[in-house]
Amino acid sequence: MMTADVGALVLVGDAELTTVRDRFLHDCGGLTALDLTPLSRITSVGDAFLGSCIGLKVLDLTPLVRLTSVGDWFLHDCGGLTALDLTPLAHLTSLGDRFLFGCDKLAALDLTPVAHITSVGSVFVGCCGCLKTLDVTSLARLTFVGSSFLRDCGGLTTLNLTPLSHIRSVGDAFLGRCIGLKVLDLTPLVRLTSVGHWFLGDCGGLMALDLTSLSRLTCVGDWFLGDCGGLTALDLTPLAHLTSVGLAFLVRCTGLTVLDLSPVTRLTSVEDRFLSECVGLTALDLTSLVHVTSVGDLFLAGCTGLTALDLTIPSPLPPHS
Repeated sequence: MMTADVGALVLVGDAELTTVRDRFLHDCGGLTALDLTPLSRITSVGDAFLGSCIGLKVLDLTPLVRLTSVGDWFLHDCGGLTALDLTPLAHLTSLGDRFLFGCDKLAALDLTPVAHITSVGSVFVGCCGCLKTLDVTSLARLTFVGSSFLRDCGGLTTLNLTPLSHIRSVGDAFLGRCIGLKVLDLTPLVRLTSVGHWFLGDCGGLMALDLTSLSRLTCVGDWFLGDCGGLTALDLTPLAHLTSVGLAFLVRCTGLTVLDLSPVTRLTSVEDRFLSECVGLTALDLTSLVHVTSVGDLFLAGCTGLTALDLTIPSPLPPHS
């Protein structure tokens, strides 16, 4: 019987074995070494292939050159891995949920070998906090990314999104809590029509952000740029087509001292904590909110820098054509 305490495991190959089912060696945290050579005929593996094998510091995937399909949670929570060569996975066209989620000691990851990828699941490489750089060139065929694409990759200091120019929608927490990013160029994402909750929430290191590429959006989810306290200026002009925003739209964007809301004249509702705890704001013109018929709780709660606020909103403008 396999136990989590095993330190080494010798796999004996079966010439007829081409598929490995779910949870092959899942949660075998005591494994410190594993030779995959006997699996050289494998073409597909199920979910959680080697998930939570936290004792593995090195893993040679070379024998898996015939793989064309991997399930979800492929190497999730393999927190001991410090490096990983994906070259043998060149035939893969999709990567499931939590592909390398929680591999938090990986300092670098080269995705270029997996050049045929057309889809990636949720939490693709989430919670890989030691990653300093990531080249996403091989993901140029993607049109959609799931939730938590690179969430909690706080070690990333730069990220070139140019290869993702075909993306039309992104799930929740696209780059949430990537606190190491100081600059992020969103201009390649010109085809975006939909973003989930927490788009760039908690990216507290961002000093500036150009929203031009988001001009097709008509709504944004909760915590759009919440807790982006490093932003000192933000031009909302590209968001002129927004009709609704989710909870905590710009909550705790403490670096903003001025915010021009005039571009967002189509808004009809705002949820809770719209601009709450934006302590740097000293003035705010609400005139553009003429079509808003409902305002959530804590609208401007904790905006302690405001010394005056005019809540007199003129009669609604004629409907937009």
